[in-house]
Amino acid sequence: MRLMSCLSPAQRVGPKLVERLSSSIGSKNGTMPNAVLPGSHDGKANTEDVVSLTQALIHIDSSNPGMEAGVGETNIASFISKWFEQRGIETHWIEPVPGRPSVVAIVRGSGSSKSLMFNGHLDTVTLTTYDGDALSGDLREGKIYGRGAADMKSGLAAAMMALAAARDASLSGDVILTAVADEEMESFGTEQVLQAGFRADAAIVAEPTEMAIISSHKGLAIFYVDIEGRAAHGSRPDMGIDAICKAGYFLVEIDRLSNRLQSQGGVRDRLHAPNVHAGVIKGGAEVSSYPASCTISIERRTVAGETPESVQAELLLILDRLSSSVTDFKYNLRPSFFRAPFGISASHPFVETVATHAAKCMGSRPKIHGETYWTDMALLAEAGIPGLIWGPNGYGLHAKTEWVEVESLQKLTDAYREIIMDFCA
Repeated sequence: MRLMSCLSPAQRVGPKLVERLSSSIGSKNGTMPNAVLPGSHDGKANTEDVVSLTQALIHIDSSNPGMEAGVGETNIASFISKWFEQRGIETHWIEPVPGRPSVVAIVRGSGSSKSLMFNGHLDTVTLTTYDGDALSGDLREGKIYGRGAADMKSGLAAAMMALAAARDASLSGDVILTAVADEEMESFGTEQVLQAGFRADAAIVAEPTEMAIISSHKGLAIFYVDIEGRAAHGSRPDMGIDAICKAGYFLVEIDRLSNRLQSQGGVRDRLHAPNVHAGVIKGGAEVSSYPASCTISIERRTVAGETPESVQAELLLILDRLSSSVTDFKYNLRPSFFRAPFGISASHPFVETVATHAAKCMGSRPKIHGETYWTDMALLAEAGIPGLIWGPNGYGLHAKTEWVEVESLQKLTDAYREIIMDFCA
């Protein structure tokens, strides 16, 4: 059910979404848990500007539980829900997976214009690899420090401030913020928001982009390749088959494939060509035994036009060739995970709208280009929502020190407000 702003509020939600809301989504009067939050972060104090709001979000540990010492998103989701509720903004709590909530906030328009969705993830990578206090939110020399400062609590704060400003703007179109769980692992948060029926006519993902507009990025596919051997005592080559040695033939072919894929981009664009690498290898139990198996984890970064079937066929071609040419080479290929690439034309009207307002707030027109990483924008695009990625200047994503530049964050917030006033007028 599209949240089309030409419909009434009741029509925009619709009966199917209402049914889902009753089971897995709590409204502002519904089932949101009373999470225990660190410090005084109840959504009230010292969060009336984007800097203090970013600091408040950094203070809350929301490290992904799929990573070392990760605590999950419940506390930060509770904070954001309360922040919006205290400002009279409609909120929805989405938690199909217990302990892994997402929050949707909506400023309803009158129903005669286009709707705009902002997307940002609640989770961060682990705090254990951060040097110093990962939750400090310290402001030094025009930068806010802490885990998630750049990736991406600052962009989330900018979108929250813009949504709050839209409340009093008497807009015609809806403005929606989807603050989602689990982007750092499998991105099921955005999937769950889409499954609940939330849609818009365009979207901005507030990931840090150095204030450039990102109009395309790679996808990814993950495969596990099990190479079969035969266990035996290390002194009995007549009985054993070394699975690790057999895996070596496959690794050589992966290296060759990598070189071929990189050449597709040409000398000037190798960075944005498809690529493949072996990320993890596991095999053997002890040095004095022939290993019975060896498993190789393969990550394949994809570009437009590549599908799960095409990249799997690419690997099967290699493996089948080795089966026929290498003695005792046996394998099992297990597809695991696929995320599509994303792309929108730089001349798309929405890209032009964002670029126009970005130029006004930045003082110069932003760069528009593609990136190598993957974001939730690909999921939104697959659901029929055109959009782009645009966020602040920052440093240290997943690194030992992380910060966001305050000046860019403030300009971003101003531009988000202006984009809303134009697109949803």
